[in-house]
Amino acid sequence: MEIQAETLWQSVCGELEVSMSELIYNSWIKPCFVREITLLDDGRIIVELATPSGYHLRTVDEKYYGQIKQVIERVSNKKCELALVVSQRVIKKGEANQMEEARGSLFEEAERKKVFAEGLNPRFTFETYVVGGSNNLAFAAAKAVVDSPGVRHNPLFIWGGVGVGKTHLMQAVGHELTRGEIKNVTYVTSEQFTSSLVQSIRSKQVDVFKKKYRNVGALLVDDIQFFAGKDSSQEEFFHTFNDLYMKGVPIVLTSDQKPQEIQRLEERLVSRFLGGLTVDIGLPDYEMREAILRQKASELRVNVDDIIIETLAENVVTNAREIEGVLMRLVNNSLADKTEITMEMVSKVIGVTRQIEKRKPPRSIKVISMVAKNFEFRNKDLTGKSRKADLVRARHIAMYLLREELGTQLAKVGDLFGGRDHTTVMHAVEKIKQAVDINQEVRNKVMNLKHMMYSQ
Repeated sequence: MEIQAETLWQSVCGELEVSMSELIYNSWIKPCFVREITLLDDGRIIVELATPSGYHLRTVDEKYYGQIKQVIERVSNKKCELALVVSQRVIKKGEANQMEEARGSLFEEAERKKVFAEGLNPRFTFETYVVGGSNNLAFAAAKAVVDSPGVRHNPLFIWGGVGVGKTHLMQAVGHELTRGEIKNVTYVTSEQFTSSLVQSIRSKQVDVFKKKYRNVGALLVDDIQFFAGKDSSQEEFFHTFNDLYMKGVPIVLTSDQKPQEIQRLEERLVSRFLGGLTVDIGLPDYEMREAILRQKASELRVNVDDIIIETLAENVVTNAREIEGVLMRLVNNSLADKTEITMEMVSKVIGVTRQIEKRKPPRSIKVISMVAKNFEFRNKDLTGKSRKADLVRARHIAMYLLREELGTQLAKVGDLFGGRDHTTVMHAVEKIKQAVDINQEVRNKVMNLKHMMYSQ
């Protein structure tokens, strides 16, 4: 029996409307529509759900995909493969003047553009990648992949928050590989991979799909977390991964989480991902933020005073993408006003009301109090004898800040913490130094505390 797209979607919306808040339903579900339903020979259906934009698609995919799929399967009484696409209803000019859909699936868009000649953005190279304490390990790993493709760190799994440079670093690997003997380098997002698979199933050209992805010289897959809960995509990617791995083809993957923390990702895929090297990229520290701003200003060919750069670096404590965005806003404002970027302009954009000068470092006891409060301990807990893990970590971070930021002598730091030996302090400082290099959580905590030290 044929299932009507409009009828199915109305029934699904009826259930979702009563199970969601009005705001969520109106914002994320109501703008969608079912573009097409395909009935497969085994009784399953492929439902193409159209969303109005790429941002809308990502939000639905990340937050509501599973819920929508369950309701569709309940309403249709059939197993469902749900494919999200970007599409809008528009009126086609012509004799019939009928409603026509602007077919804009990610897969079709990728095919039209050849995914930037197999996905590589010309701006994302090693030469334009700013290296600092938050990403130096990931950068070194990426370089190693280029030096020994398919041999070292295969797969390389890069994870971290939004806007920290995962895609840039991954694509830099791709560009560098194309300069060597590997020419067929393919970059694809997990969304594009899924949409491509759905298209091939619907058109009964799965063999074409397999040939496309299993005959590459290197495969770069972005945002792997969006495979979660998509059984067919995970199944196909598992076999694609195995085929490429056995051929010694370099594979680079990115995600916003560690492999083992991605919910609804098959254990066998997690195992494959952990078989190579997993590295994280954290938020940039002050020096790196300053370097990012200077490089972006150079790319834009605009002169920005040092005090402006330093002010932005000190106050925009966020990811690289947002740091560049702030500078772009300032540049656009200066072009519109036909004037140079001023502190007054900076004040309007980021809320700084006066010129920022290097503040005097806080007193030692204030640093201890700040760390204790941040970790929800009392000062005497930090300076006491308890060996609870969370308390020891906080104590070590406080010692690290006193030594590295204030330059306090080791013996003096020891005295502040209940008369501890200077070798104990040295050990604590070194331990935090190492943790900052390899642990994103510790790195972010230390960076935030540093910012608090000079902003109070």
